[in-house]
Amino acid sequence: MTVKCEKTLKTYYDALEEGKILGRKCKKCGHIEYPPYPSCNKCGCFDTEWVEISGKAYVTQLIPSASIYADQGFEKRHGRNYMLGGVRPEGSDETVAPIMGINAKDAEALQDKLPLPVKPVILQEDGYKIVAWELVDQPTE
Repeated sequence: MTVKCEKTLKTYYDALEEGKILGRKCKKCGHIEYPPYPSCNKCGCFDTEWVEISGKAYVTQLIPSASIYADQGFEKRHGRNYMLGGVRPEGSDETVAPIMGINAKDAEALQDKLPLPVKPVILQEDGYKIVAWELVDQPTE
């Protein structure tokens, strides 16, 4: 399993370098694992294949960013406010990821409007890239 996990991670991060976001689609039930994992978390099948994530997703919850990112100067490196959020990419389960351009005041105003569409942004970290998300359209009051 370790070798398969290492290959999965390498393929995922190599794709991010090319501007692509990948998941693993189960050949048995069709569920998409994002971030990718060697087996399906829905049915347990290990027969999965690479698919490009469409970019269609929704933020379903906003979480205060007292997180690992804050300790590492995440906002300073990327020049924008952010909140952690529950993001559900099309066909996949919810995952937690940074939602860029949102501060605590914005989050309070947006809570009653969730879920909202988000789009992926690939950010450079120290030696690797990560996927964050941003609102597709900022809702008006």
